[in-house]
Parts: sequence; structure tokens; C-alpha cells
Amino acid sequence: MKERRPFAVTGASPHYAPDRPVKLDHIALDLSVDPKKKKLEGTITHRAKVVASHLKWIKLDQVDLDILDVKIGMEKAKFFVEGNFLHIELNRTFEPGSTIEFSVKYQLKNPRRGIYFVGPDSDYPSKLYQAWTQGQDEDSRFWFPTFDYPNQKATTEVSVRVPKGFTAISNGALISKTDQADGVQFHYRLGTPHVTYLVSLVVGEFSEWADTGPHGLKVQYYVPKGREADGKRSFENTAKMVTAFEEKTGVRYPYEKYSQVAVQDFIFGGMENTSATTQTDLTLHDERTHLDYTSDPLVAHELAHQWFGNLLTCRDWSHGWLNEGFATFMERVWVECKSGPDGGFEEAKYYSYQDWKEYLDDDQHKYRRPIVFNTYIEPIDLFDTHLYQKGGLVLNLIRSILGEADFWKSVQLYLVRHHGQTVETLDLIRAIEEATGKNLRRVFDEWVFNAGYPEFEVSYQWHEDKKLTEWVIEQKQTGGQPSVTKDGVTTSLFHLPLSIEMTLENGERIKNTIDVGDARERVFLPSPSRPVMVRFDRDFTIPKTLKFPRPKEMLLYQLTKDSDCMGRIEAAQELGREIGKTADSELINVLEKVLTADAFWGVQVEAARVLSSIRTDQARDALVRALKISNNPKGRRGIVSALGAFKDEPSAAALKTFAEGDPSYFVEADATYAWASSKMKPWDNHRLTDIKSVEDFLHQQLEKNSYRQVIRAATLRALSELPGVESGDRPKALETLIEWTKRGHDTDARGAAVRALGSILKSAKPNEKVKILDVLSYLAEEDNFRLRFQLVPALEDSECEEAIPILSRIAQKENDGRITRAVQRAINHLMTSGTLPESVLNLKTALEKLEEEHRKLRSLFEEKMGKGFNQLSE
Repeated sequence: MKERRPFAVTGASPHYAPDRPVKLDHIALDLSVDPKKKKLEGTITHRAKVVASHLKWIKLDQVDLDILDVKIGMEKAKFFVEGNFLHIELNRTFEPGSTIEFSVKYQLKNPRRGIYFVGPDSDYPSKLYQAWTQGQDEDSRFWFPTFDYPNQKATTEVSVRVPKGFTAISNGALISKTDQADGVQFHYRLGTPHVTYLVSLVVGEFSEWADTGPHGLKVQYYVPKGREADGKRSFENTAKMVTAFEEKTGVRYPYEKYSQVAVQDFIFGGMENTSATTQTDLTLHDERTHLDYTSDPLVAHELAHQWFGNLLTCRDWSHGWLNEGFATFMERVWVECKSGPDGGFEEAKYYSYQDWKEYLDDDQHKYRRPIVFNTYIEPIDLFDTHLYQKGGLVLNLIRSILGEADFWKSVQLYLVRHHGQTVETLDLIRAIEEATGKNLRRVFDEWVFNAGYPEFEVSYQWHEDKKLTEWVIEQKQTGGQPSVTKDGVTTSLFHLPLSIEMTLENGERIKNTIDVGDARERVFLPSPSRPVMVRFDRDFTIPKTLKFPRPKEMLLYQLTKDSDCMGRIEAAQELGREIGKTADSELINVLEKVLTADAFWGVQVEAARVLSSIRTDQARDALVRALKISNNPKGRRGIVSALGAFKDEPSAAALKTFAEGDPSYFVEADATYAWASSKMKPWDNHRLTDIKSVEDFLHQQLEKNSYRQVIRAATLRALSELPGVESGDRPKALETLIEWTKRGHDTDARGAAVRALGSILKSAKPNEKVKILDVLSYLAEEDNFRLRFQLVPALEDSECEEAIPILSRIAQKENDGRITRAVQRAINHLMTSGTLPESVLNLKTALEKLEEEHRKLRSLFEEKMGKGFNQLSE
């Protein structure tokens, strides 16, 4: 495992919510937007109550806006723009509690963020003209001047004129739609206060339809014309989700309507703008995709935000998990509601398990931080697996501690008490205590305000003479100390109620709950006979790592007879860890039976992984037989990937059939890569002939279109791994990879080609290295967000010092904080990877010193400017 790097990068500092000299009441936008001309102009009017005494100036956030005029009431006001702020001089003294109304007339110059104009060009002539906004985290200031921080909430209305044929979608109810001589005017109003980053505007040509939700709620959908069937397939469960979330939270959906609009080139998966969610059009999918893909997680996540994040909003970004953690948790809740108790809880547990694996990978290979954390450069730095996946897992843990009824009772109180307000984590703690009488402050301290998770090592022993089971439970994350601090991050011992379940031969289950909190605990639990199965944290409610060796016969019993999917998965994984002792015919036969007979696809996938690790002919043959009869595409994907590790003729023969065609795009994609991988290490002496046949087949696969280009992506990855590509012996493969990076191809395929070229750089010969670097350097100049998102990790993975100048160029012109942060980490990685010359490492040290000096000078300048400005205003 790589050593973790600190979360906070160079230049990061603690952040706090800004002062609030006025309290916003209402915002009105009167706009004119033309997507074809990439033009927006208009007037914004703020109505607010004065909070501060002796207020003489108002400061609004704005970036690169052309400010034309400012009025206070009906009178013109003096103003000036300095940096990213608009300063407005008040024409008289407004006492605290009084109301002030001021308006700003403005137009866009060249917006870098906040609003995006999309349209066709020579390489992509079929693109549609659209304009859409994206305010989170602090980007609304790029398209209208305002107080752009989540500690301000206001009701809003948006009146917008657009060209004929275009539709405008915004927050709240559509008050009017008026035809005019030169276009159409739409007027929307939202009556519940919300924060400015959730103000939304989308303009485009869409097909529209609607469902009816609970209480007559209008649930609207907008998709590009011609994609109606895909839209209905993707959003089919929205109205049902509204009903389910109302029933769970005990709080009605709080807004006048709910709409979802799918747009091109969106920079996130979705954005929960209040009552008007914007989705990427990449979520729209056909019938074949729907076999093993659903938009439900994305739809549920953004819908859940209407309660968690919109109705209640984090007061500052360090508490962003109250938005994102809750929305991620509600994805799981929807899985439970959709499938019901018979199948929902298996799917839901495995859903959480996949969230856990994503978070764990980041924790172990990138960095560790508390969920609540305020040291960053931009707020977007915090939007990671700690905020989303771990936040959701912690909420599920709290649900298990409180119990179902008390948890939702607490959630309802939390929502009702803070309706339309901003919140901090302490507000949730207090709601739980007042609703249930339970003080969970320690739980929050350990799981939310500190970092990490318990790393359990458990041993079990049966004492027949005393009819007792002996358990030794150790927490290894702190080395036996109460807490451990590294890189400013504290990981504690965790104090938890733990469930232990023992199953006897007659089927009787003995359930126990014990409290743990020490580094080492020794517990004795009664049992009238020797258990045939023992489970630790049976319901998988604790985010943790677990080492829990048990006798082989006990694990085989658990694998085949446990009614809980996570128990069967745990048994398969534990058997896999003991592979040297258990890689025998009996185990392989049992695993094959699991592959073909287990009703849950997640267990099939884990069983396939264990068979893959055994690597015997018997294990391979079991996978081949299971693949032929597997009727679940998700299970087939697991088997296909497992077979790809064997690299022999029988595996290749079985995989080729599925690479040539499968009902599932995803199975066909994985089979393509697995088949090519199995041919990379030929089993006879015809190496060149075999590789030539692989290359020819892969070029045929590139002709296949698929959802998100998954087949082409797998094919391009396989082409990059052909022997000889890196040395120039397979020029056709290299030229193909370069060709697929070019404009005109779908961005998903282009990104896959970029990642493939980055992997080749690690071992490329000089001529090929120069050629690839030239391509990647050229792509760094292109204004394509999704492509850059693949380009940066490709350059980082290259382990190539020549990638550093390319990354530096990206950083200089980059507007998105996610990519800026990724670039900085990539450069740090390349400079400290141990492969660079001493001169480059010295340059890194000098650069860091220069950045620190720059930060200090900037802080000093801002401090002095602030003092001077305060004196001027007084």
C-alpha cells in the first residue's frame, strides 16, 4: 500500500463563513439569454434586511462581469469593482432591522465558470445549442452578482427572454410564458428560501412531459428531442421516489414542482438545483444498457438533496456532508424501498459495500481526513469519498445504533426544526438527542470530527466444557493507543455497539450485542452447543476492515447456507485469504455451485474473484462452465473478469464468444479486454501470429458503438497492452490509439485513448515517447473539461518527468478546482516518485518556498487593504 499523502495541498488554509452584514430576503433576476450568441445580459435586484450597525457599503461577489449600473431603490448609487467584488456605497444610513433594496444591471464578458454555452462546430455538427448554469460551490458569482455563500438564503424569481423555439427552465413554479416579437419570456418564482448556488437556468430545445407525484405534485422532464424513450427509461422512478422519501422523512416535498433536465457536456453527473435538477445527458440510455444499468442512484441522489442540501443547507462547506452524505445515504434507502424486504436489503447492503470499497481505496492510497474539515484551497476540494461515501455509511451506522424508528424520528425533527435554514453538524446531534434522548456526541466525534475507521482483528474459540464462546476483539488502527496523529489527522479508538450472531446446528440463532471501545477486548458468550457459523457485525453496518479467520468447514457452511448476502461474501473472501490452505477440490466445487446457484449476483462476483486467485485448471474450468449458463449480466461480468487472469487457451476460447457479442454492453466490453489479456501470454510458440490476430480482432471491436463507449474503451485499453506497442513494433496499434484522441470522436472514447497512451509512456522507447507526449501536449490546449479529467491522471500515471510541463500548462489556464487540485497532486507525485533527477527535486523545493512566500504576501496585502477599506467606509 502506498503511503498516504496529506489531504491539504500547498496553499490550503482554514476557511470560515464570511460575515453577514445584511440578511437576504428575495432575489429577482430579469435576463435576456441567447445560446447561439453566447450572450446574457440583465438586472438583478436584491431585497435584504440590514443586520450590521452603521452600514455604509455593501460588497457583492462577482467575477468578470461587466457592471453597467447600480441603484438603491430608484436612485443611482456609486460603486466600484475591485478584484472579485462589487462595492456599493449606500446613499444613506440604514439602521439594523430596516429593509434595503438594490439592483445591478450587468452583462457577461467571457464567463469562465457559472454559465456554460454549448453548441455545434465543424467536428461536432450534431451538438445542440444550449446554455446552462452550475453554481456549486461558489460559481453563481460568474453569472450574477450576489452574496455567493451558503450562509445566505432567499426566495427567488427568474424572468428570462430567449429566442423563439427555445425553452427556459428555472427554480420554482412557472408563473407565465409570454410570446414576444423577438422571442419568448418565461417567468419562474420559488417561494421557499434557498442559497444562491442553487439558482438555476437552462435554455435549450427540449421535449417535455410530466408525471403526477404525491399531493398532485407536477414532476417534469426535459430531454433533447429524439431522446424521449431514453428519458422515460432513465427517469421512470422519480415520482415513486418522491413518495418514498416523504414517507421515510415524514416531511412533504417542499417546493412548487420538481423538474429534471438532461443537458450536454455537463461538468457533474447531476446538480440538485432547487426544484429544478440538472442532469448530464450521459445518464440517458437505451434498452440494452438498461439490462444492467439504471439511472436510479443519480436520480435518487439529486432528489434527496431537495430535503438535504436545499431545504436544509450546510452553513459552511466544512459541514458539506450534511448535504452529500445524506443524499448518498438516501440512494441506499431508495434501493431498500424499490426492492422491498425480500430483495432490497441484499441489494442495499451490497450497494453500501461498494461505497465502502470506493472510500477505502481513497483512504488507503490517497489521503485520510475527517469528514468535517475546513482546510482547503477551494470548497470543491472537499467533495470526495469522505464527504459522499463515508458520510452515507456513517448515517447508516447511526441508523443502526438508534434503530429504524428513532432514526427517522430524529431526521424528521431535524428537517422540521431547521426548515429553510442553514445547519451545522451540531444541529443534527441535538435533533437526535431531543427526539430520542440519546447523546451521540462521542459517535460524531469519532466518526465525523476525527478520521479513519476501526481495523478489527477478531479471534474466536469454543469451550465445550463451559458451553462458552471466547472472543478476542482488537482495534489495530491506533497501535494500541487511545489515538494516533499523523499529518495533523487524528484516528481514535472507536466506541461501538457490536452485533455477534452464532448459529447452532439445529438452526437456532443466538444474537448478542456488546459494547467495545478498548484496543483489546476479551468477551465470553454462552452457547449450548458448538456453533456451525459465527458472524461479527452481521448486518454490515460498521465501516471497517476485518480479519476474522475461522475453520474451513465453518466458512464453507457460511458460504452456502447464510441467508445474508454479506455473510456469504465475507466467507468467500476469508476463504480466499487462506488460499494456500484451502485451494482444494472441495472449495472449488462449492464456489462453482455458488456461481451457478446463488440468487444474488454480488455473491457470484465475489466467488468468481476467489476462483480467479486460485489459478488452477479446475478453478478455470469451473468459471468456464459457470459462464456458459450464467443468466445475470452483472454476475457474468464478474466471471468474465475472473477468467481474464488465467491467460490460457481454454479461457480465451470461452471469452471470445462473449467478446463477439452479449446482450449486455458491459459484459461484451469486459470480455473483450479479458480475452485480449488472456492472449497476451501465448501458450505456444506462435507469439507474433497470435498477437496479430488479437490486434485484428480489437480493430474490429472499435467499430462497435455502445453506451458511454464502454466497448471501445475496453478495446483501446487492450490495444495499449499489446506487446510491442511501447517499442514501436506495433505501429498500427499506436496510431489507432492516437487517432481516437482526436476531435470528432466521442469524448468517452477519446478519454479512454488518452488513458491508454498514458499507460504506454511508462515503458515507451524514445521515439514512441516523444510521439505520445506531443499528442498529450496538444490535447492539453483543448477546452474540453471531460477530456482534461482523463488527461491529468494519464500524465500522472506515466511516471514521466516530461509530463510536468504539460501539467503546469493545464494548471495555468484551468478554471475547475477539481482539475487544479488533481494537477497539483500529479506534479507532487511525479516530483517525489524517486525517478526524477536531483535538479528537478531542487526545483520542487524552490517552487514550494516561492508559493509559501506568495501566500504570505497575499495575506498581508489583503489584511492591509481590508484595514484601509474599513477606514474609508467609516
